[in-house]
Amino acid sequence: MEGTMPAASHSATPLPSGSSLPEPAGALLRLSALPPAHDPFSPDNQRRLCHDAAEHNNEQIPPEFEFQELDVSGRKDRPRRGLDDALSLLLTRKVRTLYVAKLDRLTRRGMGHVGLILDELEKVGGRIVFVADGLDTSRPGVRPIIAILAEQARAESDNTSWRVGQWHLHNRRHGVWNQQRPYGYVVAENGRLKPHPTEAPIVRRMKDDFLGGASLRGIARWLNDEGIKPPGIVHAEDARAAGRRAKGPLGDSWYATTVRKVLSQPAIAALVSHNRKLLYNEHGEPISAGEGIATMAERARILAELERRSTVAQKGSVERVGKRTGAGRPAEHLLVGFVRCGECGGAAVRQPSKGIYAFRCSRKRDGARCRGAQIAEKYLEDEVVSRLRAKLAALEPGDPLLDEIAERWFAQKVPDQEADRGILEEGREAAKARIADLYAARYQRGEFSTADELATYEHLMQRFREQRDAAEAALDRLPPRPEFDVATLLDAELSVETWPKLPISRQRFLLGLAVHQVWAFSTDKRLDNRTVVVWHGEEPPSPTGNLMDIRRDDGRLAVVIRHRADRPHPVVRYSVIHRSVCSNVPYHPSDDGSERQQDAERVLPAQATELPTVTRQRPVKLCGKCQPELPQEILATLRLVEWNS
Repeated sequence: MEGTMPAASHSATPLPSGSSLPEPAGALLRLSALPPAHDPFSPDNQRRLCHDAAEHNNEQIPPEFEFQELDVSGRKDRPRRGLDDALSLLLTRKVRTLYVAKLDRLTRRGMGHVGLILDELEKVGGRIVFVADGLDTSRPGVRPIIAILAEQARAESDNTSWRVGQWHLHNRRHGVWNQQRPYGYVVAENGRLKPHPTEAPIVRRMKDDFLGGASLRGIARWLNDEGIKPPGIVHAEDARAAGRRAKGPLGDSWYATTVRKVLSQPAIAALVSHNRKLLYNEHGEPISAGEGIATMAERARILAELERRSTVAQKGSVERVGKRTGAGRPAEHLLVGFVRCGECGGAAVRQPSKGIYAFRCSRKRDGARCRGAQIAEKYLEDEVVSRLRAKLAALEPGDPLLDEIAERWFAQKVPDQEADRGILEEGREAAKARIADLYAARYQRGEFSTADELATYEHLMQRFREQRDAAEAALDRLPPRPEFDVATLLDAELSVETWPKLPISRQRFLLGLAVHQVWAFSTDKRLDNRTVVVWHGEEPPSPTGNLMDIRRDDGRLAVVIRHRADRPHPVVRYSVIHRSVCSNVPYHPSDDGSERQQDAERVLPAQATELPTVTRQRPVKLCGKCQPELPQEILATLRLVEWNS
């Protein structure tokens, strides 16, 4: 809270009276956030008034007792370090007097705020002198006058805020840029944006690199390596060159957040926004402030790519959980970001395990009480891709998943057209929301009652309806979407022959057309039930909530038959017998036509009394981890080697 005062200290010794030496005093100098031309009380004028008044009262203001606040609003309820420190001097009796050039320099929050300050000062015998107003809070009868002036200062601030707000509203509606120029632009004399001769090419390269797959950190790194000044320094230099007060930049380097802000802001396409929302004209079209560095379609692609690279935070501070994280570097592996632990619902991470890569529960890795799921990466990839092919082949016209896939496909195939469609649909929905709110204002809240108000209502309603109709007409004029054929997609990029040749980025895009999440469960599940693919529009499964690392043995066995990989046809080397719940059992795809046919092993489920004949003819190992129990008559028929190895 602004002006939060420490508790008064009554134990401090009062300053001696009757001394010929000047007593120390304090001073508070404040300049609002308005430009200097709008505020006649410059810091120098305030300093002169305060020091002259202190000298007249046989007091002196040391430099350490002079507190200055520049570009600080006296109306907003925000922390003010200068005011807090100045009041602390009074309340701890380090000084008896605080000099302020004028009452509205202390605060513009009205008598309620001033009254709290005066109440605390009375407890310690301190006073505030408002020089230009000729007021001393220690004199009797001045409190009513201070109350009136405090309310006048509050009213003046509110009136100024309203006038400035209307001025900015007028400029936004007409596409006039009267704010700090965005990085990459210059503001022409007519208030329109134009690409900056040196900064605009930098922004274009940032845009092209990002859409080409570069990470935000990578872009920030080359900007710093080439010595390009970040926006904070550029804006500070602009302010000093124009003779304005310049707030020091937070840093002299580019960061991923800086790059993200430049690429994602509406100004990259010279669009006008307010409170992070685009503004639209009476025809339902976005208001433009000049010539953009990027097109609206390119900005839509940037936002879509930022959304694609981001994830939802699952842990951390309470305020952070559930929000989107920043877009990092593109994933280099197919299922990273898709896989979740079926035991606790947390994310699964890719880690090396016994010479191969597997997905493991990240929460268990970090010490959480979760049983944890683990599954080999290659087996899981093959299973998910196999199910994707089967799912797409079984889709019927009208299936919601097919519509979802088509929407994502069109956004990549015809980005310009889909960006226009998205902008028009956003404008149409915004107009509909305005119509609904206006209707509720009249018929539910009763805000339009007089004849003039009803005329205003009809005018606004007509304008909003025209915006809605214009957006719908523009949507109807868009060319039809190209034909989307799932069969062609299956026969082309998703085919067994073509899929391994695609880059990872393309594979992830095709997978993300239909797949939302992949849940992996522990090995007490049947081999064909350990994975659940969650398609777009489906609810994810419920975590099992298992905390202990237990295995539910159903009495089944899993026989892993090892083949020789150097032969064109299957030649059995040996077999390994496991319990069916053993975590060492490899997980194979359910699609017999997948590219895993050439692998050097095969998994067969079996009962203890129904072992395949091949295990009796070839060398057999028993898993040393799960130690399967076999009847002695069965063991006698097997060619056992490396028992319990």
